[in-house]
Amino acid sequence: MTKSIETLSTSSLLNELIARGVLTQSQSDSATRKHGRAMDRQIKAAQLKTLKTEILEAITGGSNRVFSVKTTGNSTGVMDLVQGERSQVLKALTALTADGVFRKVGLVGGVEKPTSEVNAFQIRYIFDAAVPAEEAAEEVTEEGK
Repeated sequence: MTKSIETLSTSSLLNELIARGVLTQSQSDSATRKHGRAMDRQIKAAQLKTLKTEILEAITGGSNRVFSVKTTGNSTGVMDLVQGERSQVLKALTALTADGVFRKVGLVGGVEKPTSEVNAFQIRYIFDAAVPAEEAAEEVTEEGK
């Protein structure tokens, strides 16, 4: 009795293709690992999207306009507003900067400086009502240097 390929699950399909000689076991294993990595990427992207939404909801209700990853003397820590790992919060802030929600600056003694002139502990995210998209894109590319 031959099985219709349309009714098989992914693992059953791979096993059937191996049995028919279409795929080797190593090709099947490779496809399974590739599928797992793709699912992990989708999960991380969904978590990042959720975190971005949580950050936006948390900052729009408050009166603060200067934020950083962790609380400092002159800025509010985003990690205090939302739950997430530091690396994920930083990725979300970077993505929101690219989206034009934040303006990324270096803040030294209350004076704004370009991010290229300050160290990582002096970087702040300014929440302005409207940040031009070109300026936000320049800050993100400058970060990659």
